[in-house]
Amino acid sequence: MKQTDRNKKHVSAALFHFILPISYKGETFKNLILFLQENQFTRYILSKSQNESGYYGTYQVSHDDMETFFLPLTSQYLFPASEDEIGFQRYTKGFSLNRLLIADHLNIPFKIHSIDLIICPYELGFITVRAEINDIPFSHALEFANSFRRKNFEDLLPDLSAFVDWDSPPPFFEPNKMQIQSLIHLTNDESIDEIDLFRSITLCNGDLGNNEYIINYVNEHSYNRWAPNTYIGLNDHCFTFLSNNGLDTKAKNFFGEFYYLQLIHLFNKLVFLKIAYNYSAIHIEKDYNAIEKLIYFINSFTSNFFFIEYPAKIEGQELFKLFKKAYNVDELYTNTKETLFSLFKYEENSVTKKDSMLLLVLTIYTVICGIFSINLFTKDLAGKINWSHFKHYNPFEYFAVFIVFSGIIVVAILGIQSLFQVFQERKNKKQWDEQAVLSSKIPKNRN
Repeated sequence: MKQTDRNKKHVSAALFHFILPISYKGETFKNLILFLQENQFTRYILSKSQNESGYYGTYQVSHDDMETFFLPLTSQYLFPASEDEIGFQRYTKGFSLNRLLIADHLNIPFKIHSIDLIICPYELGFITVRAEINDIPFSHALEFANSFRRKNFEDLLPDLSAFVDWDSPPPFFEPNKMQIQSLIHLTNDESIDEIDLFRSITLCNGDLGNNEYIINYVNEHSYNRWAPNTYIGLNDHCFTFLSNNGLDTKAKNFFGEFYYLQLIHLFNKLVFLKIAYNYSAIHIEKDYNAIEKLIYFINSFTSNFFFIEYPAKIEGQELFKLFKKAYNVDELYTNTKETLFSLFKYEENSVTKKDSMLLLVLTIYTVICGIFSINLFTKDLAGKINWSHFKHYNPFEYFAVFIVFSGIIVVAILGIQSLFQVFQERKNKKQWDEQAVLSSKIPKNRN
């Protein structure tokens, strides 16, 4: 592999998604939706054809292609038809801002086309900034991506701080790991080699390492179905779409199917990491309610949002596998299943111990009541009770009275506890369900 002079490669256009994972509190959810509505964010739905070209500069997407790509598995929760449905509630605002990025003595003009705020189940979400640069050296495009990913979005959405802590990513997510999607389109006379793909995946402008390392890395992290003109590369924080022809078609895929493809797997990874984080925070001997909540959390996610199967299209299946590998999704899923098994075993053992203790207590009461109560004082309870008889009881009879009436009290308490537990479990599950699979059931407009 010949290392060409990498500074001579030129980019006609580079499109970017800068994706910041966020977490928020469920109690602020409705206010967050109202905040977005008041700041001219529009809920993104596929039934509005104007959304196909309203937020992507001069490019557009195909809603039909987006929905078909994910059939038959995930399209329902990716593109909920109404704000009352469970799924990725996407709110988008067009900006068309011209900005200047200053990095390493470079002045790089760029455009911001739009911003998404996607509110997901399990109190997770994503902020996405769409940016574009044009007519720039390849190395400058990489420098732009590497520098912009370290910026924050607070100046664009200053009042969002009431709902999101800009300085703290989710505690279960690595800091300084803003996800990057890039479509880098080289000028038509530029060829693409392994070095170009390696650099676009790693955003590397410095020492690249030896050729063998580069080749192995590219083979491990790339998809070359459309080579030699188009390549896809992916690691745990950067997705790149590197091409030298068909920009409009590539942009349609980039802003459409590939954007949601990355969001799905990033969401899966974040949920699995959140499960692991919550499991590590449990005091196993004390937090019985937290154990119940985590079990419910895991089951609701794996049954509603995590799909082991793949889409029908071949390219969809292959790209799903590439993303799952890059985000280590299969191993995280295996760890989650082991966590669920451990929680079930602990819950089963705990319930068995409680049932055994309860059975022991009730058995003791039953035996003692059977021995003492029938033979010693129940005759005095027949008909009209003569309370003066109780003054002349011997110690065994007083003990029998105590056993019988305390037994009645114990049974009453256990009955009340059981009813309270049933009520509390229903209340908890309703609350957990609201936290896990939020939908925006709020007034469409604030008066």
